Amino acid sequence: MNKKFNIIDVQSHFLPEKWINEISKRKDYPMIQKITEDKWLIHGSEYDNLPYHTKKSGIDINAKLKEMDGAGIDITILTLSPPGPDNTSDGKEADRLSKISNDGIAEIVSCYPDRFRGVANLGYGNMEDSIKELNRCIDELNFVGLQVYPYARGGMGIDDVSFRPIFRILEEKGIPLILHPGSPVNKDYASYKVGPLMGYWFDDAIAMIKLILSGLFEELPNLKVVCPHAWSVLPFLIDRIDIQASRFPEFFAGNIKKAPSEYLKNVFTDCNNFSTDTLKFAINKMGGVNKMMFGSDSPFVEAKFVANLILELGLPSKDIEKIFYNNAKELFKIKDLK
Repeated sequence: MNKKFNIIDVQSHFLPEKWINEISKRKDYPMIQKITEDKWLIHGSEYDNLPYHTKKSGIDINAKLKEMDGAGIDITILTLSPPGPDNTSDGKEADRLSKISNDGIAEIVSCYPDRFRGVANLGYGNMEDSIKELNRCIDELNFVGLQVYPYARGGMGIDDVSFRPIFRILEEKGIPLILHPGSPVNKDYASYKVGPLMGYWFDDAIAMIKLILSGLFEELPNLKVVCPHAWSVLPFLIDRIDIQASRFPEFFAGNIKKAPSEYLKNVFTDCNNFSTDTLKFAINKMGGVNKMMFGSDSPFVEAKFVANLILELGLPSKDIEKIFYNNAKELFKIKDLK
């Protein structure tokens, strides 16, 4: 790749060695199974009929760095590959595992401070313990975000009021909430493997709209949120959502004062997608490139493929710079590269 632009990757996943060692011992979710040196299967729920799989760039930091270099990526916002610690049925164990996963991410960041920034995952077994862990991650480990799956805390929707103290801390400290698909709770996702094929993106979209309809952004108007995958399927559904919410406010709009799309104007996203046509549509529909960042979804998608997709959009250089670098630099408070 021609290194014309600086790039920050805001969606890239990894399994730290400490995390692999810990969940390799488990007989309950989350579990991991080694298939070959380059492939591991990650089980998060009974409906993971086709479990997450990861290639070497998801388990070997040197392979991750090589992939980054090949795609021209300068800095990666590193997140734990799903499923996370909150898939654990025992709350105390979930909280214990969250510290292990966060320490594993922090260890990588400390070894490569010029290449990585860390993102936290929480267990939510005991909310007070999770609050302490979030503060540790932000204040001591200098993490730049919190990754949350749509059905965290044993399948509970993240619009539930029990998550509000967590989100309040994020708003107060200016740390983004980063949505990402986790293990499915829908048994139909196992049929024909439609969960990993397409269902996970619907999970993101549903979670995002439920956060809006819950009144979260009325209570916490300055909370920064990243809805991944070019706002998921929301560019294709937002007109229906707005119209139906206005027609039937007693069902949909009891906690909000504006159309749902108005709240989405302040939601960030990444560019992970699979064609220039759909990416162009999402950008045009959702108001331009000011809230879009580069996200590869490595190792589940090849980083270089997504980088080339942006270059093929035919956007002005200033817009490409926003997607590749400037928007993420501002959101995650990253100092200029030397």
